[in-house]
Amino acid sequence: MRTLALAIACCSLFAVLALPAQAQSRKQPTAHVEVSKPAATLPGTTYAWVPMPAQLSAEFDQRVQDPALRTRLQAALDKALQAKGYRRIDDVSKADLAVAYRVGVRDVQETRVKEIASQGGSIRESGVECGPDGCSQLVAQGAGGVPTFKVKTIDTVEGGLQIEVIQPSDIRVLWRALYRGSVKAKGAGTVNLDAVATQTLASLPKAPARE
Repeated sequence: MRTLALAIACCSLFAVLALPAQAQSRKQPTAHVEVSKPAATLPGTTYAWVPMPAQLSAEFDQRVQDPALRTRLQAALDKALQAKGYRRIDDVSKADLAVAYRVGVRDVQETRVKEIASQGGSIRESGVECGPDGCSQLVAQGAGGVPTFKVKTIDTVEGGLQIEVIQPSDIRVLWRALYRGSVKAKGAGTVNLDAVATQTLASLPKAPARE
């Protein structure tokens, strides 16, 4: 019952799982970690996981609801925490710290204006068809003077992982970080969860030395 009560109480402590507003067009994956609740030290060396129910649409995506993926992700986070000197136990009532995470993913399609060749080099479609009210960003003059669309779409996958370290006795957040990443959807391959976990927890203080 204590674990369930802690899980419900923690929900109100999470900020919205923020994902990038626009898709990234770079060929290589991009990632950023924002630490919204830093800490110099943490009280104790043991931790227990607190399950967090999904709340946002990105968290209900089948790719992050997959039990195998969540097992791999939690194992990667355990590995990163243990590298910092923390020890996992199962009973949150006996743990120094409670750790919770939320993860979400979504597909995004970005439309971009295509460049076309001219005698002076490349010019944007927006410079082709201009009238008294400005230039079109999406339409160019095609064969026979018929307006035509010439745009480019880029498919990406955006993801977010939020981690909180909580003091179980009073449900107080001690440390919080949000990992945001974007990878090209086609041919992106498998995400390196060990790298994601290590990067997300990079600024987490090391466990205090045992006396």
